[in-house]
Formats: sequence, structure tokens, C-alpha cells
Amino acid sequence: MKVKKINLPGEYVELWNYYNPSIPFFVGMIGSNGSERNPATKPSQRFNFRATGIAYMKKGSGTVSVNGASFSVSEGDVFLLPKYSDHTCVADDSSPWEVEWIVVDGKLVDSLLELYLPRNRLIIENFNAEYVFSGMKDLLRTYNDNIDQFVKYATLLFFSFIVDLNFSLQRAADSVAYKVKQMLDYNSHRNLTIKDIAESLHYSVNYVIRSFKKEFNMTPAQYYIRRKIELAEMYLRTSEETVCEISDKLNFIDQHYFANVFKRMTGTTPSRYRAQFRQNM
Repeated sequence: MKVKKINLPGEYVELWNYYNPSIPFFVGMIGSNGSERNPATKPSQRFNFRATGIAYMKKGSGTVSVNGASFSVSEGDVFLLPKYSDHTCVADDSSPWEVEWIVVDGKLVDSLLELYLPRNRLIIENFNAEYVFSGMKDLLRTYNDNIDQFVKYATLLFFSFIVDLNFSLQRAADSVAYKVKQMLDYNSHRNLTIKDIAESLHYSVNYVIRSFKKEFNMTPAQYYIRRKIELAEMYLRTSEETVCEISDKLNFIDQHYFANVFKRMTGTTPSRYRAQFRQNM
């Protein structure tokens, strides 16, 4: 087996002619796509695809549709294209992508995915899978005349990859979103930025925002300002502090800005809110 170099967008190697259905794992294809060669206007489509596709978004973003369900995929995400599925992959017009991918098959693939990944979990976010795809290419180059050795070491690499994905999901289950929420809750009297949070948790800003919005259906900034207004309501009900003092306490830019935000979110001014509460006591 002599293997073509794989180092440019759009190149791939096909190995199906070496496939032996009696072995539990096999890599049928390895390749990469850049949206310049696979433009968003011409999405990649497969129907009843008879193997499992696994891809890593190195750059850019796009949309993956699997059996009619659509998912947004961003830089740093791994996505799965299940066996026997109909799927479409299309890059965003404004964010050309670079995707590394492999197509694998065999009973071991099915078993590992079932054992280590949640059913129907097709997107694994913020996972650096570069080592898997570059590793597969290196193995092809190293064992380009010995398919048995390639399969042997590719099996070990794939197994390690799936276990790593599982560990990544377990860490995410500690929930980045809830860690962010906790930080916002505990720092409501400060002017905490999303950059501060991302650096503290060692994630990208985009990933922090995306994780939080997915869990709470709002951005961290929207939650943070809502949390501050909830505290402002409490202070207005339970303290004798002035509106200006409460504004300063919650680290708003100034009293005027605080009053405008408060009215936008509650429908009334801080002073009227306090007066109405006391009137109803």
C-alpha cells in the first residue's frame, strides 16, 4: 500500500479496498476539507452512509444536519456522523472552515461509541482532537506498506481517542455553565468580565458564552445584569441605603445608568419600586 500525502484541504486517502469485515476495527478513509474547496453553497451530503464519520473543526464554523436534526459546530468541536445516517455538512458563509475527518467501521467502533459516549450525543465541544487526525496520517506514512500494522496502531489510537472524549464529557458534566453561574453569583458586587471568567476556568470566551447560553438560555452578561437587579430589589426592600449607594454597591457605572437598567427590567424606577413595596406592607 502506497499512501498519498495528506496535508492540504480537500485531500484524502481511501482504504476500503483493504477492508476485512472479520476485523473489529478499520479506517476506511482519512482526509481534510477546507470550505474553499467545499464551499457552503455546495454542502457535503451523504444518505444512509454505511460507516461512522468523525470530524474535528480546526477552524471556522458551520452546520451539521443528521437525520433532519441540525447542530451548530464551531472551532474546537468534534462531531459524529453515525452509521446508516443521512447527513449534511455545510460551512458558514462568513466563517470558512477547515475540517479533519476519518471514516471508521467495525464492531469495535459501534461498541466503543455505545459504551463511552451518551446516545445521540453528536457534538463534543471544545476538545482538541488534532492529535488523533495527525496521528492517523503519521501511521499511514509510517506503515504505508503494511496494512496490518497500520490497523493495529490505528485501533489503539482510536480507542484512546474515544476514552479521552468520555473524560472530556465527564469534566464538562461538572458543568462549565454552572461554574460560570456560581462565579457570577458570588461576584455580583464587582464588575466581573466574561474574559476574567474564561481565563479563570481556562476556557475560551466563546466556549464559556456558548456553554452558558445552552444551559440557561441567556448569555452570562444577561444573567449578570439580571442578578444585579435582583440584588438591587432586595436592597430597596430591606435597607435604608439610597439609590445612589445601591448603584455604587453593585458597581454600576453611575446612578443614572443603574436607574435606566432597573426600569428596563422591572418596568419601574428604583425609587418607585421602593415606595410601592412600602405602601403594600
